[in-house]
Parts: sequence; structure tokens; C-alpha cells
Amino acid sequence: MTMVLDDGDTQSFTQVNAAGIRLQVLIPNLSYPIAPPGMLGQNERRDSEMGRTWRIVIIVSAIGCCLLMAGLAFGFSALMPNLLRIGAFHQVCPENHAGTSCQAQISRLTGMFTLTSSLLNILTLPSGAMLDYLGPRVTAGSFCCFVALGCWLFSLGSDVNYYVGFILLGVSGPYIFNCTLSFGNYFPARSGLITAILVGCFDASSGDFAVLNSLIDAGLAFSTAFRLLALLALLCAASTCAWPDRKVDEDASPEAEPSVKEPLMKQSLWNVWSSTEFWLLTYAASVSMTSINFFIATAYPQMLSVVPSESHAESLNREFSRLLPLGGILFAPLIGTVIDKVGEPLGYLILQCAYAAFTLLLVAFFAIGTGTTGDALARAGFVCFAFCRPLLYTLNPMICGRLFGQEVFGRVFGLMNTIAGFCNLMVQPLAALAHQHGFQGINVILGVLQLSTAVLPIWILCRSKPKLSNALGYGIA
Repeated sequence: MTMVLDDGDTQSFTQVNAAGIRLQVLIPNLSYPIAPPGMLGQNERRDSEMGRTWRIVIIVSAIGCCLLMAGLAFGFSALMPNLLRIGAFHQVCPENHAGTSCQAQISRLTGMFTLTSSLLNILTLPSGAMLDYLGPRVTAGSFCCFVALGCWLFSLGSDVNYYVGFILLGVSGPYIFNCTLSFGNYFPARSGLITAILVGCFDASSGDFAVLNSLIDAGLAFSTAFRLLALLALLCAASTCAWPDRKVDEDASPEAEPSVKEPLMKQSLWNVWSSTEFWLLTYAASVSMTSINFFIATAYPQMLSVVPSESHAESLNREFSRLLPLGGILFAPLIGTVIDKVGEPLGYLILQCAYAAFTLLLVAFFAIGTGTTGDALARAGFVCFAFCRPLLYTLNPMICGRLFGQEVFGRVFGLMNTIAGFCNLMVQPLAALAHQHGFQGINVILGVLQLSTAVLPIWILCRSKPKLSNALGYGIA
């Protein structure tokens, strides 16, 4: 195989096959052209020579870490009954509440979760910078140790230990997940499936506290349960020793085919942050996260506003709560297949269609009301929603990595999530507005805004179409 670099706008790759036919591939000379085999850097060459078995070991280890550590804080509601039972923050209750919980105690526990969620958004950017500079192995290993420390402090009791411990285990978990987002590039043809499985494990990990709660109910001491969880976190930290010391680039995989680089790859961080693509992706992520979290936060009052009894509303809400964490696991094969077959931009358009279907089902549920048909519409909406959520959290990091590359991924993805996190603060005032004027109007407005995020995949498709049509001009010379 020979390569000729033209002075114009193309590169020419030429190869003569066994039949003597000379094949030539012309590829546009973008800002950073592809590197043919043998011209990869030292780190990329090392990754490309990694055996298939070892790459599978790394991915299985990442799946285990995400399943055990990534979303602990989001299972807080399952943990609260036992926290109330052991008397966490009970000293703030009046004297006439001896042996029973009070609103001040519940507010203190809820505030612990709210503070952790806020810090999670604020610290996304510095944690992303840590990932960029130190790599997945050191970053994930460090955060696993922070989770272990948090669990150990939580097991000790006292107000300070509860707060500090929960912040450590709650904030550190999602950053472990962020460290795994490039691992799908070990198998580029299955990168969508691998990322979808990791997202599914992140969702499922919110049920870890429910499992822990069951063990405590079965007789295991509260402090012992959290010390066992700390031990699991240390085992996860040990498993990260097998992880790479740098994020995995798609071209570093031995299974990767030469592909045209996005022009924003390997640009300066400031150029990436000021690009149209970054702000379109940030807008799409902000609107989608706000829409999804609004329904999660208001699912029960929305059901209650339609059905005639609290028990009926609780039943529907219970079904939704059980389906939500399962959705990431159940839909992972479908989500991975969709992304691997049609690509991220078309996958994002599928997300818009699925969310539009959810909005229409919700509108129909409000219109028809209770009864067999109404309940069926609500359940169908829950299924659509359970598909949209993991699809969104799979697409966002994949599009970010494909557009901007892995070199600055942590800081780019971190800033995007920080901005989206601040926009997510709109959920509470939107919920208050909906309680006053009804949920239907807010649901429709958010549905329309969600459809407007289709500008992101349309922009990507329109921008890349002429380049790809010229780039893939295989011919016989």
C-alpha cells in the first residue's frame, strides 16, 4: 500500500490487489487527516496491539464498576426509610416526636440529596479535566476510593459523617461512569451497544440501595452494610488497574477502519467551546435533561391529577418507578443496534420521534382519563419514556466524542453537563407552575422544545454530507 499526499485538497491511497487491479481512494484533506496503519502515535499503536481478550476484560470490569458504583446517589429514596428508622438527623425534631420522624428531619435528609445533586453538576467540569489529564485508570481508581471513603464515613453515623459520606459516594460515582465512555471504541462496530450497556448499568445502579435496604430489613446491621459496600468499592478500585492510562480513540482499535476526521478534532479547547456544534449539543442536552427530569419529578402528581384515587395513582407511579431503572438494561440491545446501524445523528432523530410519541400518549391519557384505555395509554407512555432516557444518555457522549475527539472530551462533556445541570434547576419552578395551571400545557411546551433539538442532528448531517460523498469516492485507476 502506498500513500501520496497531494498539495491540493485530497489524499490519495493506492493499493494493487492480487489480480493486478489498482485501487485508489481519494479522501478530502481536512484539518487533521486520517493516519494510515503504521503511522499511529505510540499510545494509539499500543492500544491497537492490545489483544481482544484483554479489551473484553476491560469492558467487563467497566460494566461491573458502573453497575456497583455509578448511580448510588440516585437510589436515595430507597435508602430514606432506613435512615429514618435509625434516627438520622432526628435531633432536629421536637420533643413530642420521640420515636417518630418529623418534617424537619425529612427536610434535612432531602437537603443532603439536593446538595449532592448540585455539587455533581458543578464539579463535572473539573472532574472532566482530571480525566483528560490523568486518564481513565487514575481518575476512576481515585473516585472508587472516594466512594469507599464515603461509604465508610456513612457507616459511622453523625450529621457530619452522613453529609460528607453521602457527598463523596454520590458525587464520585457518575465520574467513574464518565471514565468508561471511550471504551466502546475498542470495538467500533459495537460501540453503540457497549455504550448503551454502560448507560444501562448506570441506570440499574440506582437500585443498589434498594438491595442494600432489603439486606438491612433482613437483619444486617446498617453500619455493616455500608462497610461491605466500601469493600466492594475498593475491589472496583483494584479492577481499574487493568484500565488504560488514556482515553481510547476509535482509530486506535485494531478493528477500526480508516475514517474521515471531524474538522473540530484536535482543535484548541477554546475553538471547540466556541463552535456551533458545541452549543447545539449543549442546547439539545439541556432541553432533553430538563424535559426528562421534569416528568420524573412530577410523575406522581401528574397521575394524581388524572386518576380518582391516591392508591390508583400510587400504583401507576410504582410501575413507572420500577420500569425506569430497568429500561436502561432492557433497551440496551435495541439502543446499541439502532446507533451502530444508523449512526448517532439519525439516532437522535429517532429520540425525537420517541419523545414525541411519549408526549402524545401523555396528552391522550389526560384527555381520556382513568379506565382501562387511560391506564394503557399511561403504561405505553412509560415504555416510550424508559426508552428515551437511556437513548439520550447514550447519544450525548457518543456525539461529543465523535465531534470533538477524546483529547478534550472530559472538559467538553463536563462543561456541557454543567450548563445542562444549571438549566435543570428550571424543573422546580416549572413544577410549581404546573401545579397552579395544570400539567398539560407544560408537557406540550417541553415536547415542542424537545422537537426543536432536532436542529443538532440535521446540522451534523447537512455539514457532513458533501464531505462524506466526496470522501468515499472509491474508483479503479
